[in-house]
Amino acid sequence: MKEKRELPQTPDELTAFMENLTFDPPSTPAKERALLESLPAAGSDVMVVRSLRLSTELDEAVASAAKAADLPKTTWIRQAIEMALAVQSDDDQPISRADALKALTLLRPIRRIA
Repeated sequence: MKEKRELPQTPDELTAFMENLTFDPPSTPAKERALLESLPAAGSDVMVVRSLRLSTELDEAVASAAKAADLPKTTWIRQAIEMALAVQSDDDQPISRADALKALTLLRPIRRIA
């Protein structure tokens, strides 16, 4: 075979390829148990991984905001998306100004990091 990623083209190349295959040793019961214990509980929410492209400036702003909120960046981004979706929701129900002010008085002030 000429290139490492090229598939075998002849019987001799296939034989050489098959003879050079290596396999990991089988897992032990302890490793399998540890893997199963690391999985989320049955019925828990499934989290989907998404790739997201951000400009350097936006990424730095997200990192700064997440640090100020004492949250991991992924949690901060997820919460920002949830808030944006809630604002755009068709079933959004307005509240009275009095209820809004009451809710705002219960919030903690934001800690700014200089």
